Amino acid sequence: MTHSALLLAVFATLAVASVAGISAVVLRIPEPQLQRWLPWWQAAAIGLLVGDASMHMMPAALAHGLAADRLLPLTGVGIAVLFVLERLVRAQGHSHSHAPGQVRTFARMNVVGDFTHHLSDGVVIGASFAVSNTLGLIVSLAIAGHEIPRELSNAAVLIAGGQSRRKAVWWTLATTTALPAGALLTAVLAQHDGAVGTTLALASGATLYVALVDLLPPLWQRIGSSRRLAPMLGTVAGVVLMWLSTFAHPH
Repeated sequence: MTHSALLLAVFATLAVASVAGISAVVLRIPEPQLQRWLPWWQAAAIGLLVGDASMHMMPAALAHGLAADRLLPLTGVGIAVLFVLERLVRAQGHSHSHAPGQVRTFARMNVVGDFTHHLSDGVVIGASFAVSNTLGLIVSLAIAGHEIPRELSNAAVLIAGGQSRRKAVWWTLATTTALPAGALLTAVLAQHDGAVGTTLALASGATLYVALVDLLPPLWQRIGSSRRLAPMLGTVAGVVLMWLSTFAHPH
């Protein structure tokens, strides 16, 4: 990867990261309306994460040289790593279980998942610029497009997990630092055959874990048995949006 390509990749990731500013919209939504929208945004976050892992990260891992028979095992390793990490997070949370305004575990894990998501996007952008500037620009625009709904839903998940609105926006913005970090990481990974594909496969497992283990069960508990339409439609909408973005996001 040339120095000019790396520089362009870093600038592109900083531009994509600026999209996270859309999350500040939650600061202006009246509380009753926000509470009604939260289940839909949480569900959309689940669908977006599942779609991102299965339709973006996994194909990108294969496109960057990962053998097909290694994809699922490495995805499983990513899931296992997040499982261990969550045990540590929960242990730390239990030690402060009586603290007022405690943030729920799924909100903490969502921050981890969002950081992982941005890191993998940074790797993909960096790898795309390593091929050509045109491909890098196309991929960056496609990623920026699907970041808009994801950042809104991410802030909503953090609020539902006990974060204040301002802290939710702050954490949403803070996790985008992983985008330029991912682009820089690409320069290191590119020196080792298959390292980019391996990283993306691990990230896909981590993303699936956060979506299906950390975000989905609390959503079911939040809405009760009489409002199951929101998570179904919201999750499907998130997956469909990621599927549509694949047409503009070449791997």
